[in-house]
Amino acid sequence: MTAAAVTRRVASVAVLLAAATLLTAGCGGDGGGDGGGGGKPTGEGRSTSAARNAATRPPGGQATSGTFNSSDIGWIQLMIAMDDQAALLLGLVPDHSSDAGVEKWAKLVAADYRGELVQLRELLSRADVPDTNPHQGHDMPGMVTEDELRTIEGTKDAAFDALFLAAMREHLDQAAKIAHSERSAGTDPATKKLAASVEKTSLTWRARLPEATSGRP
Repeated sequence: MTAAAVTRRVASVAVLLAAATLLTAGCGGDGGGDGGGGGKPTGEGRSTSAARNAATRPPGGQATSGTFNSSDIGWIQLMIAMDDQAALLLGLVPDHSSDAGVEKWAKLVAADYRGELVQLRELLSRADVPDTNPHQGHDMPGMVTEDELRTIEGTKDAAFDALFLAAMREHLDQAAKIAHSERSAGTDPATKKLAASVEKTSLTWRARLPEATSGRP
């Protein structure tokens, strides 16, 4: 598997985040189309999606619990799913990387994601939405799949670094894009504030993404 294969799912997120559905239509969680382009539903995760609190699935998909709309909920759920998978990938670095710069960068990003996930889950709890994963098994831009994790885990040194950096590059690009869209489509002030923070930090980590070298200094 090459770095190009890891990044094969790059697609426009404008369609995924259209109107109030934000991302759920794009990954198939609600069974709707995304108007062409975007995440590729696999048919998995529908039962999980159906288990959401009824207060978050009103007719028309607009108003939800409190100040949250479906865009807020969709963004929170997708970011949790994306960050959880990225955290697993980041956790592989100490035992697989051959590059001190990659290791240092990954350690900082992993710490940042731990804090980000706490805030995302706090928002989900305040919205009275179960902490389930409607994106389980979905192959979409920015999501590190289980197959990719297994493939990358099976590599070491320079090969690992190349695949790891390619996957994180895609993840950060997508995280910044959907956070930017949530700032426009969402209604909950705290969620939009976190989205602004996620957009900024994603762009920062993307700019600081190291170039893999042949080994440790």
